Amino acid sequence: MKKTIILIINMMILLALPVGAEEYDIDRFIELVEQHSNDLKLAEQELDYAGAQKKEAYSGVLPRISANAGYSRNLSDIYMYMDMGDGNGATKLPISRDNEYSANVVLSQTLFNGTVFNAVKASRQYQKLSDFVYDASYQEIITFAKKAFYQTLLLKVVWDVSQASEHNAYENYVDIKSAYDNGLVSEFDLLQAEVRYKDYVPRTTEAERNYNIALINMKNLAGIPVGEGIRLDGSLDEYPEPPKMAALETILNSRPDYNALLWEEKLRHTNVSAEKSAYLPVLTGSLAYAYSAQSDEWSLDEENNAWVAGINLSLPLFTGGSRSARVQKARIELDKTRITIDKTKEDIEKEIENIRLRLEEAHKRIFTAEATLKTAEKAFSIAEATSRAGLTTQLELKDSRVVLDQATTGYYSAVYEYLDAVFDWEKAIGAVKKDS
Repeated sequence: MKKTIILIINMMILLALPVGAEEYDIDRFIELVEQHSNDLKLAEQELDYAGAQKKEAYSGVLPRISANAGYSRNLSDIYMYMDMGDGNGATKLPISRDNEYSANVVLSQTLFNGTVFNAVKASRQYQKLSDFVYDASYQEIITFAKKAFYQTLLLKVVWDVSQASEHNAYENYVDIKSAYDNGLVSEFDLLQAEVRYKDYVPRTTEAERNYNIALINMKNLAGIPVGEGIRLDGSLDEYPEPPKMAALETILNSRPDYNALLWEEKLRHTNVSAEKSAYLPVLTGSLAYAYSAQSDEWSLDEENNAWVAGINLSLPLFTGGSRSARVQKARIELDKTRITIDKTKEDIEKEIENIRLRLEEAHKRIFTAEATLKTAEKAFSIAEATSRAGLTTQLELKDSRVVLDQATTGYYSAVYEYLDAVFDWEKAIGAVKKDS
């Protein structure tokens, strides 16, 4: 009976939808969420940021080339004084020209710098960490989207049930009114039938509103225009078998959030090495070419060409204790990350066990709710038949319908709660994967 009622109401809803209403199944909905989710776009920006940071770190080990060119106009003469040893004192010799030209090109290369080399290593680790953080964000968002899709289906069922109940109450009211007009029932029976019918009207309106709000939220999540008519291609009549349990270590290896912490630990360890590098010397090499010329005319005269190669060694001797403080801080951050990893492992173990218990309970509840629904359907069918024969009061008929409505929504709610636990399980074991 439940399937017959739902089928009738679904046909009514389809007729009420705009002609051009688009149909969305769970796969198409998830695909749109992947394309339009702002949260996913933010996570992708973090990936781009990690890539840019890696490029910046690698720039520290690549050679640097710089070029300069200049022109100077001397507004006064410059002299050099020389004692020629002839007893006449110093001789004044002009050494400047009106126009001076200069240019140089310098090539410098880091030969050894522990901080730079560790920065390159850290950038690779940070990029890997960012990949896992993105995967964790993806799993969170897609799991939320799946729940939103099936929760909307559940709210549609609630609306369907309410419409079916309202329709049934109205038909009963029409039958009672006809019987009252023929003097077969009392005015009290007519009033009870009318109250029962009108009592369902606001319930149906509320159920419709809740369903439409859920649809709007889905549209926003998937980037669908709010004004676009849609219908969902899905059902709560089918659900998967309980998933197989997995070993904790297997789950940890698949969890992107846990793996992100492992890479954070590596990154923190590299940071300790980077801070220790402040104690080491920095060695750089350079090769420079310089050109100069000067003339009182607008020409390149009195030219000089010079090539210079050099090596520079820098060794910090005393920095007031700042280096040791930074190393200590880096070690503390490393220890904190290790503690976080241990705590996260415990939390994941508890999470897995809690979801497992939820799955078992929800799966059992489906069968209990299904048995209750069958009993309620049979009871209402009997009450409806005996009501037409005048053997059941309107109050008894109303009570049996309320029980049927509760049993119907209870059954589908149990299916949704089971699916909710399944989606949480898939995320908890790292099984939510993005299609390549």
